[in-house]
Amino acid sequence: DYLAPEGYDVAYVTNAVTRDGEHGNALLSRWPIGDIGHHDVSDHRFEQRGLLHVPVDWNGTTVHAIVAHFGLVHASRMRQAQRLAQYIAHELPPDEPVLVAGDFNDWGERLDAPMAAAGLTRALSKDASLPKRPTFPSRLPVFSLDRIYMRGFRCEGTMVPRGGGWARMSDHLPYVAELELN
Repeated sequence: DYLAPEGYDVAYVTNAVTRDGEHGNALLSRWPIGDIGHHDVSDHRFEQRGLLHVPVDWNGTTVHAIVAHFGLVHASRMRQAQRLAQYIAHELPPDEPVLVAGDFNDWGERLDAPMAAAGLTRALSKDASLPKRPTFPSRLPVFSLDRIYMRGFRCEGTMVPRGGGWARMSDHLPYVAELELN
């Protein structure tokens, strides 16, 4: 609620409370949201991770937005991608569009294949000659850890806003994609 501009709907679920603060997933939406769901995908007790599922009513179409923050260990990320695939297969209607966005901590760029197996395509610029957009660390981005995966959309373009203001807000820069429904 603190970050949301007036008129936005807010969804937030806590994944972990530590001595350093609270960690969770959030979604801000200009469009009405439905019932908020949460699915635990923690792989071990040292990293509590979850999927925030928010159905968004976009001009009469239900878009299933899932906010994710995957673990720091590659094997954990692979298992979390499998759990995400199972969740989508069992909980979401197969004919409705899906967006999965967040920090995937995929330093080695190895999650695209398991996400594709789940029916999700990575939102990338149409121009294949453009490099992937780095988002981390925000002051001097080198890694493309923040991503959007999609089903039922095509990506028209991507961008990562830069500058001191963005770098002060988080250690990650935002990843923005312009999408069209298929």
